[in-house]
Amino acid sequence: MKGVEQSERKHKFSRQAVRIGVILLVIAAAAASYLFADSTVSGWFQNPRNTWHQNVWVSAFRQLGKAGVPIWLLLAWGGLTDRWRPAVVTLTALVLVSVSVAPLKAIVRRCRPSTVVAASRQALSLRDIPWYEKGSFPSGDTAVAFAVATTLSSSLGRLWAPALFAAAGAIGLFRVTGLAHYPSDVMAGALIGVLCGVYGVRWMARRYEWDVLRVKGLWRVAFLLILIFIVPLVSRFLGLTALREFLAAFGIPLLVLAALGWTAVQFRAWRGSPMSSVPLESPASKPDSFREPAS
Repeated sequence: MKGVEQSERKHKFSRQAVRIGVILLVIAAAAASYLFADSTVSGWFQNPRNTWHQNVWVSAFRQLGKAGVPIWLLLAWGGLTDRWRPAVVTLTALVLVSVSVAPLKAIVRRCRPSTVVAASRQALSLRDIPWYEKGSFPSGDTAVAFAVATTLSSSLGRLWAPALFAAAGAIGLFRVTGLAHYPSDVMAGALIGVLCGVYGVRWMARRYEWDVLRVKGLWRVAFLLILIFIVPLVSRFLGLTALREFLAAFGIPLLVLAALGWTAVQFRAWRGSPMSSVPLESPASKPDSFREPAS
């Protein structure tokens, strides 16, 4: 028994050491990029200036880095499936991202590459640029994307993790090629997003009372109607321009997928209801997503 406990302690210590090592490696890479590579890399995309970012599909995909878009998608998913835990955990992680990123932007006050280029063309000094326009470090969009990828990887399973993190990495890459951020900004944002996502998952894993949250009947229908139809229509007045741009490209495919998924769920429930004689498992007895992380 003592040998098993020692083995578990060693295993736990090795995992913690690996995590700390990865964090330190990312910090070192971001620092090296900040000192030696940022200006060179951003210069690659200045002449000629990339125009493929104006493609409607690429521009819409980049909006996934705006917090309002993944929150809207997860709330829609919760309303359709009655699984609210992914939305709650992701919202927790995004709040942590906001609390972490905003103060760093205010402290560092680093000009974006596009701002530096515009200032040089107009022969302006960077000191003349207002402080509220100096928000390059860290990349908030990248932090949001990696936080969402981290929380959803714990919900959907490891098979989805490569695709989720690849999408998050693509959003970070687009921020660099679009001259919105330097590579070090993206690295720092990715690290912040992963850490906030991990903490959000672990924090919610100890609060299973969210598993019993259910919205039934007309309340659920009203919620879905408002979220899916009313919110996009008034998104311009709510300041959700990113959601409007995202749905302009992907709205119809998402609506078709949602209709197919809803039909499949209802058909499965209708087909299995006459033969169901075993009482359903209590929703509080098993989380609909996110298991207790191994200690």
